[in-house]
Amino acid sequence: MALKKRILTLCFAATVTGASAQQIIAGADFATRFDNREYAGNTFNQPLTLFSARLTPRVGVEWMKKNRLVVGVELLQNFGQHNGAREPFLSDVKPLMYYRFKTDHVQANAGIFGRDELAGDYSTAFFSDSTVFYHNRLSGFLGRYRSTERPDTYVELALDWEGMLGEETREKFRILSAGRYTFGGGGYFGYAFSLFHFAMSERVDNVSDNLLLNPYVGWKFDAYFDFDVRAGMLFAPQRGRSVDNSWKKPCGGQLDIVIRKWGIKLENNLYVGGNLQPLRHAVADPETGLTYGTDGLYAGDSFYATTEHIYNRTWLGYDNSFFNGTLTIAAGMVFHYDGTGMGTQQVVQLSVNLEKLFRTGTKCGNKEM
Repeated sequence: MALKKRILTLCFAATVTGASAQQIIAGADFATRFDNREYAGNTFNQPLTLFSARLTPRVGVEWMKKNRLVVGVELLQNFGQHNGAREPFLSDVKPLMYYRFKTDHVQANAGIFGRDELAGDYSTAFFSDSTVFYHNRLSGFLGRYRSTERPDTYVELALDWEGMLGEETREKFRILSAGRYTFGGGGYFGYAFSLFHFAMSERVDNVSDNLLLNPYVGWKFDAYFDFDVRAGMLFAPQRGRSVDNSWKKPCGGQLDIVIRKWGIKLENNLYVGGNLQPLRHAVADPETGLTYGTDGLYAGDSFYATTEHIYNRTWLGYDNSFFNGTLTIAAGMVFHYDGTGMGTQQVVQLSVNLEKLFRTGTKCGNKEM
């Protein structure tokens, strides 16, 4: 009898300790983006207007303050999209499902999770604005270590499996990595890296390997305005095996300056160097005329395909968060110069991130106590 009481006591103590930390997660992310691009004077990008809304409701469970299992769905609607005379109910519906382990030092994700789980600073040479918005999920794994003494010091590695082999689809995956080390006085150095493997489909026989490395050094300081000045290199070795099977190694330098105050932001990104996307217009299949670029080889902004050895991007606008970071508003004008002309871009984006944790009842085994 005494042994039974001891077992019951141990069961109660263990479940109170574990189950008291169990919580139900209910939340939703919402974002709407208006993006009008006037690029008629530019050679290396096309004018168009993108206007969409995305809602991602999610539910899950958290236990022991470190573990999460989440499921959800991403609902996307492109405004004005029609299918003949009928308007589709939604433009796209995609699943969200992942496990996450997170402590002050370490984070690990597995499954299909949001791009906002990444901490790395990947410039528009890696991912354009539209890629970030419309390819909002990663399918694979993420691991990251972060210093508790220096919160801005971290290193991460992620795998995003973007496609499987099929008649009309390619087998493709992307390995991402980024890191940063900060030291006294606001100085820092770091890197971002991407390796994209773009394999054949059943219809088109070609394979390409596309790498991009961005080491940089920077300095953050406050002189009435908040300044962030960074200088780095972009190095993009790549090859298209069905084009000439030789490695191309374009590179260049980039200088980034960000000035902020009261939510008003001025950002200038100056790239000087070679064409980082030399396969964008290379023909992958002479019979069909299919090109690498139109089939998704490059996720970065196509302005980096400039052959004029210069690209300058200037953002001027407002970017701020409200209500404890649950609401973010960004609105501004972007000016692009690609060596051939000046283009403008008008952007308005509103984002909402809500999450609530509900504590569950204490359990021993499968029965509530």
